[in-house]
Formats: sequence, C-alpha cells, structure tokens
Amino acid sequence: MEGPCVAGGTEILQGTDIRVAAESATFGLFEVRRGLFPVGGSTVRLPRQIPRTHALEMLLTGRPYSAAEAAAIGLIGRVVPDGTALDAALEIAERVNACGPLAVEAVKASVYETAEMTETDGLAAELARGMRVFDTADAKEGASAFAEKRQPVFKRA
Repeated sequence: MEGPCVAGGTEILQGTDIRVAAESATFGLFEVRRGLFPVGGSTVRLPRQIPRTHALEMLLTGRPYSAAEAAAIGLIGRVVPDGTALDAALEIAERVNACGPLAVEAVKASVYETAEMTETDGLAAELARGMRVFDTADAKEGASAFAEKRQPVFKRA
C-alpha cells in the first residue's frame, strides 16, 4: 500500500495474506464517523487478524492509523520507504513463487483451516495435510535439490 488505505480499502486489505505498506500509508475504518457500518467484513475479519482490543478501537473510533501503528498491531507485516511498497511486495511474491507450489498451497490452506480449531484438532489436521505433501514430486525434487546443494526446480501447472 502506498498512500491512504481507509474504509473500504482497509476492508479489502483484510482479504489479503501478506501486507506491505509504505511509511506514509494510512489505514482506518472511518465508517462510524459518518454514522455508517463497515459492511465489507471488518467486524468479522479484523478481530480474527489483530488483537480484539485493537480491532475494537479501530472500528469504534474511526481514527486514522499510520503505517508504523498498523504494523505494531499486526494489521500489516512490513513497512518500507515510500515508493518501494510494490517492489517489496513483488520480492515477497518471487520468494513464495520459488517455493514448492504444493507445499505453499498446503501451508496456506492449513493456516486458514486450523485457525478456529483446538490445538489438538489443528495439529491432527496439519499432520494429515502435511503428510500428503511429502509424497509428491515437489517434495522429492526439494529433497534431491537439497542433497545436491542446488536450487529446486518445481513444475508448475
């Protein structure tokens, strides 16, 4: 994010997995200041993504948050110099893309699937999903590349 990411922008942001913001970016849910309700999912998603006390303050005050504040409460993951947010996001995307696609897909699915489970149930679900990854061509290529001290080459669909 570069610049303001407020109201609907902050709601769209909550639907993303990895978040990078420029130092001068601002965030907030201003709807209550206008007598409106944030119907883009913030009352559901935000308390699941950041501590409830921060979510409620953001939702109930309608005040703006700096990028540094947003990072401190966990709304965004990284703050970078102005004008470099896209480059930083693309760098992260390239790193993810260099990983085994089946493993990436399974890790992301496990994080979301187990979020509301007990730890015991979550660990069982994680193990079941993870073991399926170990029996793939991606896993074999990754292990082979590690043993040969080379970068793995994963096949993409």
